[in-house]
Amino acid sequence: MIARKDVKVAGGKLLRVEVEIESGSVIRASVCGDFFAHPEELFERAEEELAGVPADRLGETSLALFADPRFEIIGASPEDIARALMEAACAAQAD
Repeated sequence: MIARKDVKVAGGKLLRVEVEIESGSVIRASVCGDFFAHPEELFERAEEELAGVPADRLGETSLALFADPRFEIIGASPEDIARALMEAACAAQAD
């Protein structure tokens, strides 16, 4: 199942995530919205690394990946991203 979730984060910025879950694991996850991530390649790699993660570990895994000190996220926090991904994953599993 695929679920999309839009979340307003502190400061009124929009965070949009999409998660595809199959057999209890993440197949694909994407994060976009009114924020900037630098360097973008590292952010994209973090999204790719979510593939194969058990859905019930998505929150802690995504938090660890997006809190990587090698890049900067402006307009959202790693906690915002992890929360939005978990909410989408819960919605995908509920369908």
